[in-house]
Amino acid sequence: MRLFRFVGWYYFKYFLIVLLALELFFVGIDSLKYADKMPDSANMIILFFTYDILFALNYTLPISLLLAMVLFYITFIKSNQYTALLSIGFSKCQILSPIFLISLFFTAVYVGLNATPFVYMEEKTQNLIYKDNSLSVSEHLLVKYNDDYVYFDKINPLLQKAQNIKVFRLKDKTLESYAEAKEAFFEDKYWILHDTTIYEMPSSFELGNNALSTTRLKTFKTLKNFRPKVLDTIYQNKPAVSITDALLSLHALVRQNADTKKVRSFLYVFAILPFFVPFLSVLIAYFSPSLARYENLALLGLKFIIITLVVWGLFFALGKFSISGILIPEIGVLSPFFVFLALSLWYFKKLNKRL
Repeated sequence: MRLFRFVGWYYFKYFLIVLLALELFFVGIDSLKYADKMPDSANMIILFFTYDILFALNYTLPISLLLAMVLFYITFIKSNQYTALLSIGFSKCQILSPIFLISLFFTAVYVGLNATPFVYMEEKTQNLIYKDNSLSVSEHLLVKYNDDYVYFDKINPLLQKAQNIKVFRLKDKTLESYAEAKEAFFEDKYWILHDTTIYEMPSSFELGNNALSTTRLKTFKTLKNFRPKVLDTIYQNKPAVSITDALLSLHALVRQNADTKKVRSFLYVFAILPFFVPFLSVLIAYFSPSLARYENLALLGLKFIIITLVVWGLFFALGKFSISGILIPEIGVLSPFFVFLALSLWYFKKLNKRL
């Protein structure tokens, strides 16, 4: 327990220092970037910095955990504290365990945040800067729902409102009816069209019969469980989506026998991929020398920093390629992750045997 507090505190301290530095750098760059577009209201400026700090965590948190590992091992080896701990009987695995568990905890917290609106901080920041919700509005969506094809001219996920909606109902690949409304709102799991006009086609077209019947309804329900963010996830090129919305999207797509590749990519990237961070600590521990004189610590630190950033960059790029559809998510995300996991476990088994 004392070892955990001793090692854990040093690692946690380095983590906080790096995280604070990266957050200040990230927010500072964004402040300069949007200096001429900042809101006039003090409240809006505070909101901007709050959203921007939270958005920056997507990048700064994993990088801070990784760089703190490098700092910990380099400084501990340089001060001979690492050698002292090994000489009094502690194993390399025991010294590694506080670092691994702390990084695992913060990674789990990060994944938990990805299931909340935390994911949409970038979108909220952009809306504040451009002073409207126009960036959130999606246009020209065509959605298949059971035997219906639903067209949205415009949809605003933040307001849960759509404009100029058309619903085409088909039976045996033949148009059976057509409904249209000026606006619709998402309420109680359904899209509810207001002041709807429905045009019904006859089952057979015969000379002298009415070819079209018209019905007007105050409300018309369609697209059960197709929440606005679900539609955004499936049909728009959004940079991020919460795990909760991705699961709802996956459920809706599976029910409709539609392609789930993009949604699966989101789930793998935000729920599984971040866990590469604690397992990278095993590789850093394995290649760290027991004594300072065994390695050039300045060069070793540079190597570790480059390797950690390259590994993070590779996983980040593979995730983006999978989301954009270039790679199949199981090949682009899961396969590299599990190969890396197996490699880390193999090095962990050999860790105590390395001098």
